[in-house]
Parts: sequence; structure tokens; C-alpha cells
Amino acid sequence: MDDLNELRICVRVAEAGSFAEAARTMGLTTSSVSKAVRRLEGKIGAKLFTRTTRAVSRTSEGERFLEGAKRVLEEAETLKSEIMDSVEDPRGRLVISASDSVGRLWMTQRVLAFMCRYRNVDVELVFDDRVVDLAAEGVDVAVRAGNLGSSPDLIARKLYSDNIVTCAAPRYLERTGKPETVADLAGHRAIYYRGRNSGRLTPFQFRSGGEIIQLQFDPVLVVNSVDALSYAGSVGIGIVQLPGQIARAAIAEGKLVEILPDCQVDDFAFRVVYRERRLIAPRIRAFVDFLVANPPSPEELHL
Repeated sequence: MDDLNELRICVRVAEAGSFAEAARTMGLTTSSVSKAVRRLEGKIGAKLFTRTTRAVSRTSEGERFLEGAKRVLEEAETLKSEIMDSVEDPRGRLVISASDSVGRLWMTQRVLAFMCRYRNVDVELVFDDRVVDLAAEGVDVAVRAGNLGSSPDLIARKLYSDNIVTCAAPRYLERTGKPETVADLAGHRAIYYRGRNSGRLTPFQFRSGGEIIQLQFDPVLVVNSVDALSYAGSVGIGIVQLPGQIARAAIAEGKLVEILPDCQVDDFAFRVVYRERRLIAPRIRAFVDFLVANPPSPEELHL
């Protein structure tokens, strides 16, 4: 256990970049933190940190060792959870991340229903359009939309499918005319979403002849928020593509009008993802199973 405590201290020093800050957050003295680091360095025969009067930085050996230390601590914590918990009575803290476009209301309702069933699980629910790094940010479960890309360290289970709706404000279409074909879009103003993590523009997608095609037009406006994307479209800046649940709400209020419905992409997947590990904490398994068994209803998505 002393070795595990030393690992925890070293990892916290690396994250804080300071012996004093690590000591403060762990409720220890700076001297005890420094001694723990020196003991561990002595045991492994390598220097983990370079120390100056202003900051602490990792050595190359420290980089490799501390990455492994994080995995050891995660496995130890998960093993502890496995022993203490059971699938029938999971316990502990669960951190869940979901984008705003998933739907604050129904997602919050599912989390509260889960907590009523499993009363020994504490939850932190974070809504953010940004794609979080589960390992680096201490997130247990995330709900993500669209193509996950290459994520070999993640397990993904499909939650539900929505569509992608192309739309524009009535006032915009009054000025420009309503496009009747995908080719007609070439002369229109386009509003794009830029992924916060990838930095790339999300291309417009359409179904044509049973295939999905992606088109890139010159953007008149680029945003990194789904809410901003919807608002910009509703005030008549240009044409946008939105997740169906966002678009339908704006269409129902008369703020947007759907265009090219026959070319709509209708299998835009939302998935619940969690990290691939040898030991999965019961609270994570329980929540994922609960969420997959209780996806949003058509009424909640306004289908």
C-alpha cells in the first residue's frame, strides 16, 4: 500500500506541476510529498522529475513511468470497486459527459431515474459540445454523436439514431429562393460547425442514390456550438445542417424551414462510450446497460 500511495503522490505532482500544489490538494505537507517522490525514485533507480525553484517538470523516464502509474492506480481502484460493489448494488462516483445536442432534459431524466434505482451511486453530469478525453479527464461514460473515428480504447454501444436536417430561416428563403436539388446549394450561403477537438469543419451530408455524399461549400460563418449554429440559421444568415432533435424544435417554432427532405441522412447514430479495460466498475456497467435499455422516446426527440 505504501507503493500505491507513493504512486498517487507522484501522479498528483505531475498533474499539478508543483510539490506544494500537490501537497495542498492531498492534505499533506510539502516535505512529505518530496520524501515520497524521493523514496519512489530510489526504488526504481530513476529520476522522475526535474526540479527548479519555480516549477517541476517530468524527465523522459518520468513520462513513461507516470503513464504506467496512472494505469496501475486505475486498475487498483477498479479492483477495489469490483470487490466492494456488485452489479445489483453498485456504488461510488460516476462522471458522465454528454453534448448539449443530446438533449439536456431527457438525459437528465435518465440519470435521475438511474440514481433512484441505484442509490449508492453519486453522479456528476457534464453537458459540453466538446469531445472529452475520457482517460485524461476522469470521465467514466460519454454520449457521442456521429462517427467515432479510430478509438481502439473505447467500447461503444448504439443508443439511438436521429437524422440530419438541412434547413434555413423563412426570411432567408424569401430572399434567395428554396433549393430544390443538392446542386442548387452551390449558390447559397452556408453556416458550418467546427469540431472543438478535431478543428475540422463538419461537411454537409446528403443521401443520394442510396449512398451518403459529403459536400463542402464556402462558409459564410463558422461556429463551434450547436446552439450558435441553430441561432445563426434562424436569423437568416444562411443554410445549416442540424441534428434532427435540434432542427425539429426550431421548425416547430417557425424559426427554420426544412429543405431537401428527400436527401436527408436518417441514420445519424448516437452512442454511449466507455473505456476498454480488463475490469469495468459495476457502476459503469449498470449505467450503460440502463441507458441502452431506456433510450429517448420518439416524443422526446420530436420525431
